[in-house]
Amino acid sequence: ASYVSVNKQVENRKSFLKSKESISFVKDVLNSLLDAETGNRGYQLTHQESFLEPFNVSKSEYLSLVSKAGELSISDKHQSDILLNLLRTSQEMMKEGDLLIEKRRDGNLITSQELLQSKAGMDTCRNLVQEFVKREEIQLAAKNEDLNQSSMWSVLFIIFSGAAAVSVTVLVYVQLKTDIFRREKKKKN
Repeated sequence: ASYVSVNKQVENRKSFLKSKESISFVKDVLNSLLDAETGNRGYQLTHQESFLEPFNVSKSEYLSLVSKAGELSISDKHQSDILLNLLRTSQEMMKEGDLLIEKRRDGNLITSQELLQSKAGMDTCRNLVQEFVKREEIQLAAKNEDLNQSSMWSVLFIIFSGAAAVSVTVLVYVQLKTDIFRREKKKKN
């Protein structure tokens, strides 16, 4: 029972860490998108290449993140779908950012429609990240509850085992003492 309990706790902890890693991953994707958008907008407003530094840094961070997306082990189908949707939408946003930068380099200004489209993409990504994190936190709470219950049952089992061991020891002691007392009585008779 202890072995099963300890194994369950180990599995729960692994699952807990995977959930935390997934949450961190989607937040990092969103942060890289926000940095890219900031750099792009700065460049659109000023037409100065120095404003593209956050865009370029976040783009390389984003590509590094996306390359590691396959390492996440998400077993929940809904969460997996949210992640795929986030990756698809974020890739479109990064491509759109490149196109807007090239457009500005060619001397064209960004239109209000393009700004609205960029905002809609960011809003979609924010919503996807919020939904993902919310569902993952619900799952984390359930995993934490399982871990707490498993720990409680382990403690109760140890207490029960200790009480049973003490009871058996006392019973054996009493039985041996009674047997020794009877032998002594028989010897005297």
